[in-house]
Amino acid sequence: MDETPVPEPPFESAPAALPEPPPGPSLELPPGPSLEPSLEPSPELPADPSPEPRKPSALVAGLAVLALAVAAGVVIFWPDRPEPATATAIPSASVTPSASATPLTPLQQVDALLDAQVQALVKGDEAGWLAPVDPKLQGRYRTIFQNLRALEVTAADLTIDGEPKMDGAVMKVRVDLNYCFSGADCPAHRSDPAAGAPALINTLTWTPRAGSYVITAMAGAGVQNYLQPAPWENAALTFAQGKRVIVAGPKSQAKNVRRTLPLAEKAAAVADRYGVQLHNEQPKYRIYLADDKGWKNWYSGLAPNWSVAYHLPLNGVGSDIVVKSSEAMSGSDRELTEIIQHEMGHAVTLNDTRNWDDEDDLWLIEGVAEYIGYQPSKPQNSYSRDALRYIQARRGAIKTIALPKLTAKSDDLTVARLYATGHFGVGCIAEKFGEEKMFNFVSLVLREGLELDVASQAALDKPFKTVDKACVSWIKQKL
Repeated sequence: MDETPVPEPPFESAPAALPEPPPGPSLELPPGPSLEPSLEPSPELPADPSPEPRKPSALVAGLAVLALAVAAGVVIFWPDRPEPATATAIPSASVTPSASATPLTPLQQVDALLDAQVQALVKGDEAGWLAPVDPKLQGRYRTIFQNLRALEVTAADLTIDGEPKMDGAVMKVRVDLNYCFSGADCPAHRSDPAAGAPALINTLTWTPRAGSYVITAMAGAGVQNYLQPAPWENAALTFAQGKRVIVAGPKSQAKNVRRTLPLAEKAAAVADRYGVQLHNEQPKYRIYLADDKGWKNWYSGLAPNWSVAYHLPLNGVGSDIVVKSSEAMSGSDRELTEIIQHEMGHAVTLNDTRNWDDEDDLWLIEGVAEYIGYQPSKPQNSYSRDALRYIQARRGAIKTIALPKLTAKSDDLTVARLYATGHFGVGCIAEKFGEEKMFNFVSLVLREGLELDVASQAALDKPFKTVDKACVSWIKQKL
């Protein structure tokens, strides 16, 4: 069938290194988990920049938020949310009908096998999941089963999409595996991979065997799907599971997976506080540690080349956090925590949003993620201060906290300025109006899609122009 064009994935990411600055004061980074794309401090930034999901570069490091939030310059598309569909067991049709029953067509037989197979996945029945699979494919199917079970798949569906192609008795047909994790309301299947529940889309070859059908090949379906390849579909992962977080990675990342879990649990405790405040509590956070190969390939490999981590909504049904291990693991535990906490900040502020176009609000997306990622430190006690001082010395003082969106041509200083200015802007609003009103403002803009001035009047009781002017002055004082 025709390919379905899919919009770019909603990423939040980090910037690249800045030019070598003169020595400056070291920045005290707050201990604890961090979220979003985190960047490692780069030798080119002022003294001791701290990474966030930050930039892989010095400036990027301090702008951790900047990196992880793949949103840096990427539009987040949220799918329609049809009525939730639960993975309710469906009586499987008999592949061998009785003499009195109307014989099932080949497609009906395959559909019945898929019904039984997906029920087995949700129930944790590995033998049932493998039952219709040829032995030569069982290794890959077993990997998918074990990874999804470890990730706490709670709802799934296998849907035939489109007309089958027959080669004699052999059938090839597109089959979508829709999945949801950790108690999320799972939307019904949609043919558009950017809508409905997230999906793994493949063309399966079904071959007649012993009065039934067996899956003898699995191949791409020629459908653009930014959620493929998923980290869990091709290789067995190693896992570490805590109360609030699941960390996973290739076998080569086993040591890093164990190191990350306790830091991520601490970060989750911080992010959870804001999730409650925003009425957007997350059932669980999932973090994938990518080796270099996975970083280039997972989720279409579209993360900006200057990022070290990103947060990716799964069609609005939960989200994943992906961390570039070779970059993030070279820093301190504090830096790694900030990266993770920054990305989790994206989860609690962006997941399940009703805002269809927040690209123009990137300064606020990254600013609030930095605000959460650096907790309990304030912007003026974070790497954002060193970065902003350095940038303003070369580009001049800022004139607004609502900086324009980034583009593919934005250089490192532009990216870093957006992250640092956004961080200070959010911090200013919190200090002048209180954290509760600041988050009300964030929610109205990022989650409800209101214009800045409308949200400012409603949440802060001031026109945004007034708030902006006051915060520009506040930033100058704090620097």
